[in-house]
Amino acid sequence: MRGSTKQLRTKFVVCVVLVSTVLAIHIWKSNDAASSEKARQEPYRFIARNLKYVKNGTLTIYGNFKDRENLDNMLEINNISMIIKEIIKDYEERKAAQKAKWRTHREQFSVSADVNKTLVSYSPLYKIPEINSTPSQNAILPKYFASDPSTRNVNCQLLFQGDTNEVEKALRLSKSLSLKTTEKMFINQTKDCKKFISNRGYIMDSLNEEEKNFSIAYSMMVYKNPEQFEILLRAIYRPQNIYCIHVDKKTPQSVYNEFASIIRCFPNVFLASKRIAVYWGYGSVLTQELVCMADLLKYKKWRYFINLTGQEFPLRTNYEMVKILQIYNGANDLESTIRRANKLRWSAAGPPPHQIRPVKGSVHITVNRKFVDYVINNPIAKDFLNWTQRVAVPDETFFASMNHNPHLGIPGTYKGEPETDRSEKPFLTRFKNWGTGVFNWPCNGRRVRQICIFGIRDLSLLARRPEFFANKFYLYYQTYALQCMAELHFNRTRDEYLQRLQFQTEYYENLEFIKHVV
Repeated sequence: MRGSTKQLRTKFVVCVVLVSTVLAIHIWKSNDAASSEKARQEPYRFIARNLKYVKNGTLTIYGNFKDRENLDNMLEINNISMIIKEIIKDYEERKAAQKAKWRTHREQFSVSADVNKTLVSYSPLYKIPEINSTPSQNAILPKYFASDPSTRNVNCQLLFQGDTNEVEKALRLSKSLSLKTTEKMFINQTKDCKKFISNRGYIMDSLNEEEKNFSIAYSMMVYKNPEQFEILLRAIYRPQNIYCIHVDKKTPQSVYNEFASIIRCFPNVFLASKRIAVYWGYGSVLTQELVCMADLLKYKKWRYFINLTGQEFPLRTNYEMVKILQIYNGANDLESTIRRANKLRWSAAGPPPHQIRPVKGSVHITVNRKFVDYVINNPIAKDFLNWTQRVAVPDETFFASMNHNPHLGIPGTYKGEPETDRSEKPFLTRFKNWGTGVFNWPCNGRRVRQICIFGIRDLSLLARRPEFFANKFYLYYQTYALQCMAELHFNRTRDEYLQRLQFQTEYYENLEFIKHVV
């Protein structure tokens, strides 16, 4: 009896287990069916990591399925939806247009001395006005245009056209020129400022209402060569503009006095309120700029700020700068890159404040007044400035980062990807020839620490460039390069005033980056 009872209990347990198992399988199937139905209704959430597409081929997406094992998955989609096709088509068309624009840019603004002979003022940016309103032969020119600007001993026109014989002559004459001493030269000449201004040919008039009503602020960082500084100042001077001059604290007193003697002759040119001993790669390079920016904010009328050094020269006249900046309409012009940046410069500083993404760029900038006010007075800018003091070469991080973090809301800053190129986001504030990347051009002068010191054979290229200023020149290295640039700048200024020359702005109007700013 007991044996039968034990066997019965065993059979009962087995039945219970079997029933439980069947129920479990049924429930599992039901859930699986429900899950499958839900999966059919709700597609997998896929986190894409990369996308590769071969034209007329398969779209391949690499990534992970959300809430699945953390394994790489790959989807290959042969029947791409019309939306994806349209996106890809748009991308390909945009890249093709970018390449076409770059080819046009290359043809227009690259070296081509033979073509220079056929261009108005050696550049595609000019044309002869259809209605030439040149004054009659007996008309009296303004006194600043009455003098002959021609460079002595050489024919600059032939040099801009790349004439081989004239180039060789200019090179030969350059070697025979000795370094001049400027000690007390300007101190003596500026004892009579009125005579100095007249003899040197400074333009003491706004020339037209458009220029008069558009004031530009300049800072100029100098440490040597007052003579070269004076050539630059004379080219960009207008009475409606404002100029802050910072002379390096390490500059000898005798040289400083030469700078000061020139500056005192002009009511709108002043010395920076504080002198900084400047060392490359350190915060002092940036500090001198900020000193002048703060000083310039005291003057209320200027709209744009451009910073310069004493070894640069304008590629655009003041009239042209006004036309371009009106087109910019508040947009800033700064170099930028993350891809080409040396990120080790930032590593020791720790995370930057206010979710700012560090960007590398040049210290040379063209920015609107509100940008200057922000970097001088805003607490966020001050926090970031303090952070940059712990990075290497802070001047190449501060301005570029301020201009390429649009979440800060700084007027005129760029909302796109911060990568300078030659088509969609060119850097027009300065023409520099570093011999690499987007700044790779033939250098017919000589390279010093990679950058090209422009020489006589570079004149054909310089005359064609669309940038605002060129960096850099040495006054007594192939000196006719700088002298001929000064002659060209004078001639363009005069001919635009006399309406013999018309500046064409289409290139600047079609710039893509000025359309995507805060």
